[in-house]
Amino acid sequence: MKRRYCYVLLLLFAPVLAGANNDKAAWRGPDQAVYVVTQNHYAEGFSPEGQTAKFGQLLAIEIYNPVAGPAEQQPLYKVGEHISLFSGGEKKGAIKIERVVPLQCDSSTAVVSGETSVRFAKETMALATNASNVLSHANLQRQATDAEKALAKHLAMTEFRKHSLPDQAANDIEIDRSVVTKIAEGEGEMFVGNFSVKANGAEHELFLISKLDGSSAEMARYHKMTDLLDGTDYEGYIFVDQLDLDGDGLDEIVVEMTAYESEEFRVVKRINGVWTRVHVGGAGGC
Repeated sequence: MKRRYCYVLLLLFAPVLAGANNDKAAWRGPDQAVYVVTQNHYAEGFSPEGQTAKFGQLLAIEIYNPVAGPAEQQPLYKVGEHISLFSGGEKKGAIKIERVVPLQCDSSTAVVSGETSVRFAKETMALATNASNVLSHANLQRQATDAEKALAKHLAMTEFRKHSLPDQAANDIEIDRSVVTKIAEGEGEMFVGNFSVKANGAEHELFLISKLDGSSAEMARYHKMTDLLDGTDYEGYIFVDQLDLDGDGLDEIVVEMTAYESEEFRVVKRINGVWTRVHVGGAGGC
């Protein structure tokens, strides 16, 4: 996984990624805010609003709020509030908002403490919300076996061929991050992961959601990065976590899209058999 870190914040404004809401579907979201909880791996330094969190401190980033505000309005974090924490769709205690700090050049976040069994390593991400319509369940996530990863690579190569990659690229495909999970108790298991391969003078990235029966992918998001030196056209799509946010019995999946010096979070949901982006939030960057 390629992350572009900002060690000192610049006094610049980073616009939200263009076209972010163009394909949003109608969605009855939760009745309270939703946060991504993760260690600070974004930025450390200063901004006009003060000093950011230090690398490694636990953050809660608001990615959804049912109360719509002006586009320039910052999230409203309530210091002292306790918010339920979920990992893999299962309730795992709570977090407490300790203070509000700048995140990057144009966004803010909350530094939080945890009353939870979740162990937050560098890449661990979880979801937090006090929404009343959330349906939690046992954590259905597990690591993929070698055989499942081989099958997933085969499916990934099928998608890469659609973008004119040669067959020999199959030998160089890397899985950057993956999980096997279900989006409901009665559903079959699915592979969710990120793939990358260098070929034809570019780096090709693929985010894949697929069943484990060898059938075609349910969702395949492809991106080609041509700036291999600086990565200015990089777009990563990273699985964050899952949770039934609207209480309909099927989990939504939250992903993070990271660009050269920015990020945003997207909620995708399977609607009538098609994975659809239903919400975008938590944008920031320099």
